[in-house]
Parts: sequence; structure tokens; C-alpha cells
Amino acid sequence: RIRRLETQLQEVDTALADSPPPPPLGREVSGADVIVTIGTSALVEQVADVVRRIEEAVNQAYTYRRVSRADVRDRLAMGDAGLRANRVLHLAWRGDELLGACSSTYQPPWTPEGCGHWGLLSVIPEAQSTGVASALVRAAELRLAAACEMIQIEYEYTPGDEYSGRLLQWYEGKCGFECPSGPPRNDRRYTQFRKCFKRVGPELSAAGRHAHLTAMRAHIEREKGRLEAE
Repeated sequence: RIRRLETQLQEVDTALADSPPPPPLGREVSGADVIVTIGTSALVEQVADVVRRIEEAVNQAYTYRRVSRADVRDRLAMGDAGLRANRVLHLAWRGDELLGACSSTYQPPWTPEGCGHWGLLSVIPEAQSTGVASALVRAAELRLAAACEMIQIEYEYTPGDEYSGRLLQWYEGKCGFECPSGPPRNDRRYTQFRKCFKRVGPELSAAGRHAHLTAMRAHIEREKGRLEAE
């Protein structure tokens, strides 16, 4: 089995040599030391009180009880499938400090075929507007770009509301999503639910493939190390 894994490593390395790495984030992340990982059940044993910390980070960002601790445990468990996982929870860290979270799903039941989804984007208040959200979205979109043709997000927009205006500019401006229904109606009586899409272009697709191959290589290395230690 070790010899087979070594062969797989050579094949992945060859593919990586032909796959350019993803370009850097357009906006520098504050401190340049933010790392985005994918959560698993193992994190519960590895990081003290991590379930509560994730719960609080998400709920602080949403300003209401968006997730429970049971929800967090379920979302972490989804990452246990590794490269085969459909939905995972991305976590942003600076050292041991949890900065935020974001989910990504290859094929949810509510999106068109071949259309991935990211959501639950959350950044703790003191780390907002520092590029952490951009790092989380980048990680989610690189993962989805390896397997999806399009990406979907949703959000609520209230005309005249300052926070809604920032969301509109970020999602449908900087992030490049488009809403099939067109621009929002300027009617302050109603909060509008906006379902937006972005096509995975050649550049993002290539970057996603490189990220997937890198993750595959790390997985093979871990499995090889485990077998060699037995």
C-alpha cells in the first residue's frame, strides 16, 4: 500500500507541476498570519472549548442565535469525510484565536445541478473589515471551483439600511455575484431576499484544481505516514 501511495504522490506532483497556483487575495489580510482550515470532529479533542467558540463567533456575527452547539458538532463531523465531503465548515484562525467561519457545499438540494454554495459567513466583530471574510470566501470558492460550474449565495437586502447597502456592494460588487431578478427594488417597506450566482471562470477553475490537488497530496502524505508508523 505504501508503494501505491508513493505512485499516487508522483502522479499528483506531476499534475501540480502543470497546474498554476491560485493568485493571492486581492486584499491583504490584516497581520498576514490568518490561516483558513476545514473543521472536523477531531478538532473537538484538539482545541479546548472549540464548539462553544465557533458557536459564539457565528452568533456574534449574526447578532442572533444562528447556530447551536449541536449544529456546530454536526457541521464539524461533515468534514470527517475529507476530500469526499459534500459540505464542510471553513474556520479562520490567527494563532489560537478563532476569527470566523464559512460553510461550502458542492451540491446542496436547493441549488441547480453543478452549482455549489457557500454561506454562514461569520467574522467576529473585532476582526471585521480586516480581510478575514475575503480569506474565508476565497477558501470556500477554491474548494467549490474544483467541482462546480457555478456558485450560489443568498442574503437579505433592505433599501435604505446601511448594513444592507454594504452587503449589496460586497456580494454583488467585490465578490462578483449577480442576481437574475436584476437590481433591488427601491421600496423601503420590504426586505428583499436576493439569490445570486457567479459562474466559475477558467482562472478560478484552474485555481480550484490546484487547491484540490494540494489537499489531495496532503491527504496521501498523511496516509503514507500513518502506514509507515504501524
